[in-house]
Amino acid sequence: MKTYKYLGKVSSEIFLEKQTIRFSQPKAFNDPFELQPEFYVEDASLVEGDQRPCKFVIHGHQSSYEKYLLNDRPTETQLQKVDGKGIFSQLNEHIGILCLARAETLMPANFLMWAHYAESHQGLVIEFHPESEFIQKASPVHYLPRRPIIDARMLYENEFVAIEDLYFKSDAWSYENEVRITKKLSECANLGAKDALGNDIYVADVPLASIKCIYLGCNSSAAMKSAAIKLNRSSGINVIFLKVHDEEYKLIPCANLGGTWAEIYSTSEQLLFNREKM
Repeated sequence: MKTYKYLGKVSSEIFLEKQTIRFSQPKAFNDPFELQPEFYVEDASLVEGDQRPCKFVIHGHQSSYEKYLLNDRPTETQLQKVDGKGIFSQLNEHIGILCLARAETLMPANFLMWAHYAESHQGLVIEFHPESEFIQKASPVHYLPRRPIIDARMLYENEFVAIEDLYFKSDAWSYENEVRITKKLSECANLGAKDALGNDIYVADVPLASIKCIYLGCNSSAAMKSAAIKLNRSSGINVIFLKVHDEEYKLIPCANLGGTWAEIYSTSEQLLFNREKM
């Protein structure tokens, strides 16, 4: 299974220059339901706040949400709904999330991902080494056909709760096959700039040893290609440029050979070069 990160034009330019990548607060995501499952509690005397002892753990704690999932939305006479907005608000102040996509394909070929997250193929995609420590910290997103309903005992019975137990999305997003790496915002650098929604932008370094390959979109600029070649020469990271197939719904991988972009083709896990000039 491959792990990819799709980046838009500006994010790609910054990554190629500084090898940093954004870790976004949940409120900066394009899904308004992020980290907001429904919580219900049977004991009406429990209130959210100091009585909720759990702490959310970013890494190293086993997921437990499945045993607390409720099959049906309870009536008000059965259980009391717990306001989860306080949890969401607190997490926004403390964590940043890097969203990645997993796929079986030999190279990033999800046209929807290229269109949405790489700005109509103007950006790039990073492929990570699957065994790298950086990627080993990734947690999966849980896709469900309806918004999850969780027994709030999960928040009261456990001293620690895995942050991934809040990573739910509608199955309409399942084409992304998303996994996430989470960091404390205190471990990231605040750029002193804001995104279109007014959120502070935090970035963190990407370990170069964790990167297997960089794929440039078919609409990427000449300047971006030059920056990618510069990174290749300084780090040894493979750089592949993708172009549009003349007849099929397919992206053709090309590599830079002696200043010339030449087509390559794949056999199993090996990249074999076609040295005919384009």
